[in-house]
Amino acid sequence: MLNAIMIRVFTSKLVRRLGAALAVTYLVFIAFIWWSMNQPPETFGRVMSRMPGVAYVLLPFETMWTRARAGQLQVGNAAPDFALTKLDKSGTVQLSALNTKQPVVLVFGSYT
Repeated sequence: MLNAIMIRVFTSKLVRRLGAALAVTYLVFIAFIWWSMNQPPETFGRVMSRMPGVAYVLLPFETMWTRARAGQLQVGNAAPDFALTKLDKSGTVQLSALNTKQPVVLVFGSYT
């Protein structure tokens, strides 16, 4: 009788410890993915290229992604400066240089 109680107590403690360890591991995993989502696209791509497919099922991935990539821009803010390579690779075009000459309209989308 005493052995059965001791086994039950030991099993209960073991299950609680394993549950706590699993919860901590899950939280560390979520924190790592959150950190990677807030990194430049190259870093995030490297992390996600090594991520098992089951991660998309285990994580609230879409919600995390939406919040991580929301940014700080508000309606009416000036666009951040950036430089892009020309299609013919003859140089770069910088937004701040274009913006001093004329108004610039930025269109993001697909025409397919």
